Amino acid sequence: HGRVCMLAVVGMIAPGIAHLPGRDFDVVAAHNANLANGAMSQILLWTGLLEVTSLIAIVQMLEGSGRKPGDYGFDPMGFSKKGNTERMALAEVKNGRLAMLAFSGMITQAALCDSPTFPFLG
Repeated sequence: HGRVCMLAVVGMIAPGIAHLPGRDFDVVAAHNANLANGAMSQILLWTGLLEVTSLIAIVQMLEGSGRKPGDYGFDPMGFSKKGNTERMALAEVKNGRLAMLAFSGMITQAALCDSPTFPFLG
């Protein structure tokens, strides 16, 4: 949940900074429009497919391969080779918790205010 909320916070702030051409929705209107045209079912489908592919990692972990939860072997910057993996894991958990609180506040404010953009930018 922390990793998803870290991306969601960026997704809440980025449209207020850079606008793409096309329709200009606020967060709540975009959610309602996507719900009306069936985009939410596509999100559910692709998320479900990603979860099925992660089943391989779960089975390997349960069989005693030594794999830790959430470790998919993706480290393009080589952070795990520097010996600070425990500190980086703790930082990721703390940042994920902060992102969950931040996203909860952002969504609540977007739902309660009638501002078409992210409220803190303008």
